[in-house]
Amino acid sequence: MLAAAAIGVAAALLLLRLTTPDGAPTPLDDRTAVTPPPLPPRPEPTPVAPLPAQLSEALDLMAMGRLQEAQRLMLDFSRGPDAEALPPEHRETMTAMLGRLADDPVLAAAMELEVGFEDADLNRLRRTLGSLARQQMISLRRDPQAARRVDDARRLTAEVDAIEARLDSDRLAALRLAQDFRRRHPRFADGLDFERRAAAAIDETAGRLIAANRLEEARTLLLELKTMRGDQAGESPRVEAKLTAIEAVFKRRDDLDATVREIEVLGWKRPHEALRLLAGMERTPENRGRFAQLQSTFTMLLEDLDRNGPEVEILIPEDPEKAPGVYDRDEDVVLRLRATDDYDVLSVRFFWRWFDNDGAGEVVEETLQPATPAPLQVPAGAAGAETAVVEFEVTISVAEHRGRNLQFWAEAADRGGRASRSAEGELRPERRGFLRRLGLRRGI
Repeated sequence: MLAAAAIGVAAALLLLRLTTPDGAPTPLDDRTAVTPPPLPPRPEPTPVAPLPAQLSEALDLMAMGRLQEAQRLMLDFSRGPDAEALPPEHRETMTAMLGRLADDPVLAAAMELEVGFEDADLNRLRRTLGSLARQQMISLRRDPQAARRVDDARRLTAEVDAIEARLDSDRLAALRLAQDFRRRHPRFADGLDFERRAAAAIDETAGRLIAANRLEEARTLLLELKTMRGDQAGESPRVEAKLTAIEAVFKRRDDLDATVREIEVLGWKRPHEALRLLAGMERTPENRGRFAQLQSTFTMLLEDLDRNGPEVEILIPEDPEKAPGVYDRDEDVVLRLRATDDYDVLSVRFFWRWFDNDGAGEVVEETLQPATPAPLQVPAGAAGAETAVVEFEVTISVAEHRGRNLQFWAEAADRGGRASRSAEGELRPERRGFLRRLGLRRGI
């Protein structure tokens, strides 16, 4: 149909051309004869100012999830002179970007982590890590710097938890961890005060060990503490005082051990002396068992060496001018005592009294004087034992006997507690006749 219409229009124009006289104006000529006024030029569109490089870079950072860098860039740009010259549409873009970044929870968490590290605020880091949902954590890890902050915060809190756990169990390990923690995180260490707390815990543990008499363990702890802490804080005087007290105890123990060793050596030769020394030693929880064993050993050894009771005899000096059993009533009576035992004579006592036809006087114990400087030991016993022989002298003065008949005896005891008594002896005063009394006759 369109083709037919076009053909019709062409045919009409041709017919009109043929029927129009030459020179007569055609409608087309009439149209072209009048020149219309020119149209005003079309205004060129005003070119849009390109987006500033800072805003463009911030948009790229936001698209990559690096919100913290984007916010820093936007805040720096918004405070600068270039922000004042922005056209309205770019200013709207900047305002929208700042609002978007300010309301972003992931960015807020990243900022909290940054502030937590800047202020050395461990509690803030813990709260921030605990508040992040899984999707927020994934978004936060898209920012390399924020991801590093998350990892650092997790490692830091894990180290702190490990030190806290060791403070209740292995205090030395806690102190070592705390010192390493201070070297790497000095600002956080100042607030946590782990080293002082660990040192105080070690000092307290050492005190309990000392109270329980576990001195070696206490000394090991305190020496470790002294080596690790040096003269820091105020615990050194306490540590030094405890170490001094422990060393004093060890010194007393060493002296006591040396004394006990000497007693042991003595005990195999003179068990009674070893028993006497042991009886004077102070009993402590450490030596009580050892002393009891030594006492039992020396007691049995003493019983084995000292099986028999002592023998005691009174020796009356012989005077050829006097009859046996007679003494000079004008002189002191001097007697000699001898006691013998298969181990050792503990004591010798001498007793005497006067008697006559009417009765007897009271028993008198006379003081003895050693006849030799020390007891005489004569090897004669069985099983390596020694036989002890001691001698004493006793004097009954003229003022005491007054020329009367005398009766006397001696008693002896050995280390085993056995006692014996000598045979009773008698002395009578020499009878003097008339010539003797005049000094004209001597003797009998």
